[in-house]
Amino acid sequence: MSLARPLLCAEAFSLSMDATHLNEQKERLENALEIQDCSLVLDTSKSLLETVFKTILSDRLGNANLSQDMNPLYRNVRDCLQLNDNPDVNDKIKIITNSMVHNISELRNRYGAASHGDDGYYVSPITPTDASFVAGITDVFCSYLYRRHKESSDPNLSARIYYDDYEEFNDWLDGQFSSFSLLSGGEVSYSRLMFEHDLKGYRASLLQYVSTEEDDEELENNV
Repeated sequence: MSLARPLLCAEAFSLSMDATHLNEQKERLENALEIQDCSLVLDTSKSLLETVFKTILSDRLGNANLSQDMNPLYRNVRDCLQLNDNPDVNDKIKIITNSMVHNISELRNRYGAASHGDDGYYVSPITPTDASFVAGITDVFCSYLYRRHKESSDPNLSARIYYDDYEEFNDWLDGQFSSFSLLSGGEVSYSRLMFEHDLKGYRASLLQYVSTEEDDEELENNV
């Protein structure tokens, strides 16, 4: 039975193509599936989850403790990322995902390839079907969590901001100012130049833009 299959989280991670380590972790899980190494699938599933958690925490908090184990890491993610706007739905999703995180971590710790050495005649109880199931859970969860993170990337709450997350603002900014001509003959937009060379100014303008948009939306709703 072949374990190889494309991962759903690849599309979610395409929102952060410059996050090299994040995408490398995805590829490691794909490679483990490709070579049908069931124990390695457990290792790489847990590693991918940890990387997603740490990326979200670094984006949102900046100074988060990234040396914690899986369960406290995920608790911190839940504290800074609301999974659903409806409190009841949010609580139910928390319960489901708490169990997923805990048990994927436990499976890796007990049966992963890199977790410990065993007797030379040891036979792992993890079957290809089991490994594919764990990888599938990890894949769907990472895709969901990372999309939720990027969908709610409020610059007021973010320690790190990314140019591609604010396309509407970039378009507005470029409509106010002309692009710059390069000696090579090309052009660079005002928004891109500002982001790369005056991030503090870019963030301040973005926050002002978001605040104005929110005020306009509230005014329309009250009409």
